Amino acid sequence: MGKETSIVEKLELAVPGFHGYKKKELLREDDRLVRGKVADILARARREMERAIQRCAMVSCAQLMSLDTMRKKLMMLESRVRHAEAGYRGYFDRVKFREEEIKRLIEYDAKMIELAEEILDNVKAINGGIANPQALGMAVLELDDKLNSFEEVLSRRMSFAVGE
Repeated sequence: MGKETSIVEKLELAVPGFHGYKKKELLREDDRLVRGKVADILARARREMERAIQRCAMVSCAQLMSLDTMRKKLMMLESRVRHAEAGYRGYFDRVKFREEEIKRLIEYDAKMIELAEEILDNVKAINGGIANPQALGMAVLELDDKLNSFEEVLSRRMSFAVGE
């Protein structure tokens, strides 16, 4: 997922002693980019949920409060992801990350992308199922499960990131 390296960066990678720092910094940047992507997917899901809430209010469906609760949870998760602890720490930071640990953070991030896309798909199903109360109820339950799974992965990632 890394970006292209410039000529200067290639030279920095070749300098003895600097290679590890540059490589870790690139991994940290990749981690930030992935978390930004996850937050963007959750933002799209939140906007889709807001449209579903509007449609639900128009037809007076019984799931209106549940949908609003999930919209709030999406907002909270989006914020937590966007402002989550970064992977690599500086030289004097108390908690240090080795390259293997940064890769583990990226694995958490990959799982979050997968779950975020599933959440977006679930919200789209909710939006499409507003007119069918039975299908809507099942879609709401599925979304609740996905949100809980996402929150669990995010919590484990954040605990790992702070060295717990």
